[in-house]
Amino acid sequence: MDQGQHSMEGVLEQGQCNLRVQPNQNLPVNEIGSTAMAAPVAPELVDAQPSKKRKSSASGSRQSSACWEHFIRLPDDLVDAPTAACKHCHKKYLCDPRTHGTTNLNHHIKKCPKMPLAVSTDPTQTILTYPTVDGDLAQVSSRFDKKACRSALSIFVVLDELPFSAVEREGFKFYSKVMQPQFSIPSRRTVARDCFQLHLDEKEKLKAFFKSDCNRVALTTDCWNSLQNLNYLTLTAHFVDNEWKYQKRIISFAVIPDHKGGTVGRKIEEVLKDWGIRNVSTITVDNATANDVAVTYLKKKIANMNGLMGDGECFHMRCSAHILNLVVNEGLKDKHLAVTSVRDAVRFVKSSPQRGAKFKECIEFAEITCKKLVCLDVLTRWNATYLMLEAAEKFQFAFEKLEDEDSSYREFFGKGNPPSSDDWDIARAFSDFLKLFYDATKIFSTSQNVSLHTCFHQVSSIYCELQQAIMNLNYIFASVGGDMMEKYNKYWGSADKMNKMIYFGIILDPRYKLRFIEWTFKDMYGVESKLGNDLLKAIKESLQKLYDWYNQAYDQKLNSGQPLGSGGQASNSDTNATAVCSSVMARAEAFEQHLEEQDSIDQENELEGYNSTKCVKKDPNFDILIWWKHNSAQYPVLSTMAKDILATPVSTVASESAFSTGGRVIETYRTSLTAEMAEALICTQNWLKPSFTYFKDMNLMEDFELSEDIVTEFQEMSARARGGSGNSGVSSSHSQPQPSGCA
Repeated sequence: MDQGQHSMEGVLEQGQCNLRVQPNQNLPVNEIGSTAMAAPVAPELVDAQPSKKRKSSASGSRQSSACWEHFIRLPDDLVDAPTAACKHCHKKYLCDPRTHGTTNLNHHIKKCPKMPLAVSTDPTQTILTYPTVDGDLAQVSSRFDKKACRSALSIFVVLDELPFSAVEREGFKFYSKVMQPQFSIPSRRTVARDCFQLHLDEKEKLKAFFKSDCNRVALTTDCWNSLQNLNYLTLTAHFVDNEWKYQKRIISFAVIPDHKGGTVGRKIEEVLKDWGIRNVSTITVDNATANDVAVTYLKKKIANMNGLMGDGECFHMRCSAHILNLVVNEGLKDKHLAVTSVRDAVRFVKSSPQRGAKFKECIEFAEITCKKLVCLDVLTRWNATYLMLEAAEKFQFAFEKLEDEDSSYREFFGKGNPPSSDDWDIARAFSDFLKLFYDATKIFSTSQNVSLHTCFHQVSSIYCELQQAIMNLNYIFASVGGDMMEKYNKYWGSADKMNKMIYFGIILDPRYKLRFIEWTFKDMYGVESKLGNDLLKAIKESLQKLYDWYNQAYDQKLNSGQPLGSGGQASNSDTNATAVCSSVMARAEAFEQHLEEQDSIDQENELEGYNSTKCVKKDPNFDILIWWKHNSAQYPVLSTMAKDILATPVSTVASESAFSTGGRVIETYRTSLTAEMAEALICTQNWLKPSFTYFKDMNLMEDFELSEDIVTEFQEMSARARGGSGNSGVSSSHSQPQPSGCA
């Protein structure tokens, strides 16, 4: 083989390693597309067609042919005529743009024996993929689509919160090469551009969705400081769309100069204008003083746009989860010695691996089957204290056994003593007492479904629980209950302090309605309580006032949508007969409409009719939005009102969760991300999640348990393999495969 042949093979190998090089960069693109001919330049060249002069294109330059994804043009100093070689089998064809086209190249692609994934290029040809998450087979196109692959790569980076450099890592390159050898992995800069373009495209789609499927939104907002020491504000919009599905979208994750109320209010106003949102029902915030200033400013601006719901009485919604946190912390600010003793016991077994191993032995000796792990609490977080007590009390006998087995356990407490039986009883009572608050916090913190209609259940149950604690003969619980009740009354004790949306939510639940509030108030305050009667009267007046506002808006909408009547005199008998026939038909249609109105509930009395009908029976699969969807024709005004009210979140968790994502996206090694790019990544991830129905948030405990099971499984397999090898007495050293990377 001569030197020229070696050079050509070297060029081919270089082209295969770097598929991103444009193969026809020296080739005029306006000559591609006609039939090709081959001249006897070299023995291995293919001469497929007779030579003829190609006509120049009348329409100017054309796009490069798709065949150049699989061919590379050889340097002119290695061949006598312009020549292209296949990247897969190295077969060469003449490609002079003046005398040859790309027909032969395209024909070769279809029959190349070494072409990877040589599948049909017909876009209508589909293949069955592996079963989806739902267990069904899915049809996808068998054609390689470079654009679709790049789009999927950007979605992969955004959804999984990966750095842009992930595409340049060796592991990802190897996986991509095996999965799709035809795909040329773009650079990190290209991926960053694709991700930002994805953000812009999704934002335009969401803006259109807001205009078509969203009449009014409820907002949540919160502030955060990043590792860059920047002040971030997040704003989330909540609404129920025309299909009666609950939706929430992060519409801003932006840097602000400070957390002052005026700054926050102006930034929210700017975001709403950018998205074209003017109708806002409520805004949910925590109890920071700056938020009161921001809400006042925002309420004034939205009122000027005529975007408030009613008179805006319920515009300011305080975060129920934050209020509950203040209530519990007020009662636990002076924790009992029993809780402190249990905490020290947990701290002992978590202080070293040796002590932890000894504690496991005590657990096995006590025959405790609980698989939970004891956890140490955080002093400033009451829910962590609850989880510590709830887990530790199950291991009481193991701790008592540890006291007998390990002398250092008693020494660890110094002048104090390990938990006694009375201490464990008090700790167990505290755990039971805090469970109600913990469960209520979980309900308040849900952000995947509507939660407003469940809030009153928790608020009323907490009130009754605190009343019982105050009357407890145990001084400890009486003191704790008294402190909590004082804080409870500060935020939820009267009608002017609690947002009436909490009451409206339970009233619009067809399983309970207004009669549940009446019954609950009698249980909470007494049958003839003035406080309960005043609360009920204020709730009815506010609800009727809001309903009248919706009814008026509904009437205006109907009037504006009615076609105007036509006038004019008929000039002959035919037109007179037509007019008479039209008049008769109109009267018949009017009478039919009158019958329908008589059969349905009078629009002016929808609210009274709704509350007077029987409550829907309890069903564990009941969906409040589905019920209102099915009954929207019967209650046209009330259903519109329910759609806006039920979208109201009772906590700011939806916005606070964005900071968890922000903490992962803007982590230590990615602090150089600009604020605009960080917002694009975080918002786009939130917008894409609903389209992936199988998307699950990370569960670290689930991963821990899974890893434990897998390690145990492989250890058992290894032990069985060693046992079988020992019994056979045959050495398997020569049959062992060598590790990757070993010669």
